[in-house]
Amino acid sequence: MDVNLSDKVAVVTGGTDGIGLATAERFAREGAKVAVCSRQQINVDRAVTNLAGKGLTVYGEAIDVSSRQDIFAFADRVETMFGGIDVWVSNAGTFLEKKLIDTAEDEWQRTMDVNLKSVYYGGLIAADKIRKRGGGVLINAASFASMVPGLGSGAYAASKAAVASLTRSLAAELAPFNIRVVGFIPGVVETAMTAGLIARKRDLLAAQHAQNRLGRVDEVANVLLFLASEYASLFTGTCVEIAGGKFCVQNPSDAWN
Repeated sequence: MDVNLSDKVAVVTGGTDGIGLATAERFAREGAKVAVCSRQQINVDRAVTNLAGKGLTVYGEAIDVSSRQDIFAFADRVETMFGGIDVWVSNAGTFLEKKLIDTAEDEWQRTMDVNLKSVYYGGLIAADKIRKRGGGVLINAASFASMVPGLGSGAYAASKAAVASLTRSLAAELAPFNIRVVGFIPGVVETAMTAGLIARKRDLLAAQHAQNRLGRVDEVANVLLFLASEYASLFTGTCVEIAGGKFCVQNPSDAWN
């Protein structure tokens, strides 16, 4: 399957490490003009340098995706620089590992701001900038926690369940403008955000997947490339599991015993 994004402009929030960086690289390799953002300038610089070392040119900025002023100004600059935006991946996120009853209100709010409000802003940006291009794709990072919350990360799970719902609503509202809206649900993937959890529970987490292993960022990026392409023209209003059969049955590890 030949996926050519040479005439496309793609934005990946949280695009400086993990799934976001792998997605930015995958899009750039297929010819897209790519912009990434992250909260820390050092992470932006590292990602841009990393990709430059692979012969890929990516534009990056340090912004707060939960700030309307920051994210809209970033989108404006990308539009001015590249002539428009065709694909917007709302990938930025934060993981709060804390029981709800122990979660402070400011921790709850920060989780919702980063994981949910930034996706809402992405929808507004798509309705403006992607619409002007005659259509395109909005891809939102949900989570398996949106369906089955993990004990001890209730705020995170609630934010991701809201992202899944928001994805469906945006898909209906933006369909008349030829904009597809798709969510993605990774299983447990080895990233900086999940490193602490994996360090403590690797075997247990792997056993929740039918493939009895954790996912890789490139495996997720490959699916996001497909979703951003014309090959996925009928995909909208849904969340695609990229989860290695996580909890496809209640006890997937038994097949390996």
